[in-house]
Amino acid sequence: MQALSFSGDIAHSANVHLSVLNEFIAVVQRKLSETANPFARDSLSDMLADLVEQRGVYLAVTMPTAIAA
Repeated sequence: MQALSFSGDIAHSANVHLSVLNEFIAVVQRKLSETANPFARDSLSDMLADLVEQRGVYLAVTMPTAIAA
């Protein structure tokens, strides 16, 4: 197994993006809990799923990951 390594700039940028995504996810979750409109809820749920998926990409960059050599 080999650990992925990224430059400090890339890791810092990924952490900033991750922070913004986490804040945006919290906003979307709050709006989702505040609305009863089915169309808005469906749209927000889709957006939330996309944001969570993007967060996974940034987590992979910011956390040590092992890959097969």
